[in-house]
Amino acid sequence: MNERELKSLFCSSLRSNHLKNNDLIPTSEIRIVEEAHCRSFDLLIAAVTKEPDDIHDYAQYNNILVRTHLLKQFARQEKCRIDCIRFYPVEIKSDDDVLDERLPKQIIDAILAFGLSILVLDKKHSKVARALGKFLPTTLICYTGIDDHFEVVTRFDHLISSGVLNLKKTILAKALEGSNTGSKAYSRLVALERIFQKIIFNQLYFENLGMTESELEFLQMITGIRPPSCSSQEMKKLSKLIKETANTKMTDYI
Repeated sequence: MNERELKSLFCSSLRSNHLKNNDLIPTSEIRIVEEAHCRSFDLLIAAVTKEPDDIHDYAQYNNILVRTHLLKQFARQEKCRIDCIRFYPVEIKSDDDVLDERLPKQIIDAILAFGLSILVLDKKHSKVARALGKFLPTTLICYTGIDDHFEVVTRFDHLISSGVLNLKKTILAKALEGSNTGSKAYSRLVALERIFQKIIFNQLYFENLGMTESELEFLQMITGIRPPSCSSQEMKKLSKLIKETANTKMTDYI
């Protein structure tokens, strides 16, 4: 079948609760948007859950903070709580489609945008991909070939809340512990990381950055600090290192 037919069957499967082994996507109170975000995804499933997410879970908490602008818009439209919304980007591949080098990029785009990825495959593609599904950072859903029945074959259940940018904050903070600034450095790095994530994410989908006044004030404070520059001595060390390694053979490391 073609992509349009497979997409229709999958939507019917969700509404009819004919998705086997499904404990990821809610099948009630869902809104399905086709070709969402400039056709980046074949489907964007927006689920309004009855129970809010646990904001004490760091991944969920950070997910709301980074994607506040998008969640706020949808919450106003659906008149629901912002912590009851979950987005599921879905890529559909029918047997008429070719599985090529575009697929990894589509999976990565979904993770960067919404923290997760769902891949739906037609019957023939499913036979090939079932064995490889566990190695992909996506939830793999395969068509069974019977009416509108699908099956969740593998589940990638890690919500990537900081996929755009992820700093090793603890290592950097420990480097400053000698001056009793370790804990302060950690909190500042967390704030800076979250601001960068929000800026990058909002630039993908919105004209404005969606930053709060306190975040803007924080960045303005940073502008008053002179950044470390590369000194002439460091440049000399770098030039010397380049000369030393210019003719280094691979066997020298063995």
